[in-house]
Amino acid sequence: MENGNMGPRSGPDTKFVFFSGKGGVGKTTLAAATAVHLARQGKRVLITSTDPAHSLSDVFQLTIGDKGKVIMPGLFALEVDSSARWVNATGGDDEHDGKKKGRLERAFGDAMKMMGDAPGVDEFMSLELLLQTMASDEFDTVVFDTAPTGHTLRLLMLPGMLDGWVGKLLSVRGAFSRVGRAFRRFLPRERRKDAPDLGEELSEAKDRVGLARDALMDSGQTYFALVTIPEAMGVLETTRTMDYLTEHGIAVSKVFVNQIQPPSDSCDHCKLRNSIHTREIENLRSSVKDIPVQLVYSKPLVIRGIGPLSKLGEQLWEARSIGS
Repeated sequence: MENGNMGPRSGPDTKFVFFSGKGGVGKTTLAAATAVHLARQGKRVLITSTDPAHSLSDVFQLTIGDKGKVIMPGLFALEVDSSARWVNATGGDDEHDGKKKGRLERAFGDAMKMMGDAPGVDEFMSLELLLQTMASDEFDTVVFDTAPTGHTLRLLMLPGMLDGWVGKLLSVRGAFSRVGRAFRRFLPRERRKDAPDLGEELSEAKDRVGLARDALMDSGQTYFALVTIPEAMGVLETTRTMDYLTEHGIAVSKVFVNQIQPPSDSCDHCKLRNSIHTREIENLRSSVKDIPVQLVYSKPLVIRGIGPLSKLGEQLWEARSIGS
């Protein structure tokens, strides 16, 4: 992952910060403000969007894309193009090592391209990015601006599901070795020696997926923030999501309540909205019990660009490191 002045280096294990919640609650803004704050503290930070409807470019006021962009010293941003990454990872492109593929390989590539738009590929490729960053010393912290809640839950459950699935496949490793030998016969002669052993690759995949599962369940490595707004539906979904994550061994570190109506002595509408929001915040606090709840009041301006994001990051974290 090329990012200019952020070359590989030795250091502690990479930390992962996830921002999750319903669509439209301000996850991207809070995630971006957190990433800027961490970079200001001297951390090497990657912020990436796993939501197909990317908003990072909008909030940073820069074109980011799948190749990524250095936002400021210490901060690199990436908007994942899952379909393109899927084609690249599965060999669905038209050439291999500069050579045109044969008829069978092209047919296989076409099938892989079609699968690149199938449901679940976004989550699968987000997991691939998680595994990639886990294997690198390039970043101190990776901030994930996730898709709406349902997509995020599928991403978080994927390592456990794949771990069991690959385990089942390994139980019939002998059959896969035979399939691998048969598959080599369809490859050009000069590439047969490079074809992978499927049983060996499955073992490696199980190990990598197991590392991802362990990292997600380790509150010392993964900081999971739920973002909501102080409305009844948002609070209910946040409570259900927290219960679901807890059942699967993933701890919620903090709940951000965003877009709160500030108090007012002169605006009747504002008073009513503030009253509703105050009631829903109390409902949320009683549901989440001892999990910290951070209140974020609505601002009279749209927060975009490094300056406003930096100020918001200071307000969110009060110059402290995440997890302190």
